[in-house]
Amino acid sequence: MVLARKESAYIHEQVEEKQQPKTRKNKKLKKNYKFEKFVIAIALATVFAFSILLLTRFMAITEVKHRVNSLQNQIEKLETEKEKLRVEVEKVSKSGWIENEAKTRLGMDYPSSDQMIYININPTKVAMLTSEINKAKDDNFGQQDENKNLSSFFSKLVSYIRI
Repeated sequence: MVLARKESAYIHEQVEEKQQPKTRKNKKLKKNYKFEKFVIAIALATVFAFSILLLTRFMAITEVKHRVNSLQNQIEKLETEKEKLRVEVEKVSKSGWIENEAKTRLGMDYPSSDQMIYININPTKVAMLTSEINKAKDDNFGQQDENKNLSSFFSKLVSYIRI
């Protein structure tokens, strides 16, 4: 019986030894798988982040293209409106159209001879008044130059004193 006990204890020891290395190997394998899973998860996260980044950039580019197209459409509309207004300005600026509108809408007509008043102007008086006006302008201009010179002198003097 003693021998049977020794053999059974010996068998149990061998069984335990066989089981212990297996658990150690399993633990090592689990650690390796955890690291590999972690690396794969990081790789997938970076790929996902880059794909989201690319999609947002394409979305921004598409929005800008849409805005450019809408602005080009607005430019075209404004240019056609500008052409219409240019044609209307040319039409309105013609003297025939102005004369026709004055006659029809405003009831205007050319003045008759009794509505005209003639004024006689003496050319010598006009020449004398013109020369007096020019002389007065020259005098005022000379006084303004003196005032400018005097004020610029004082401003330069003050700036030299500040230094």
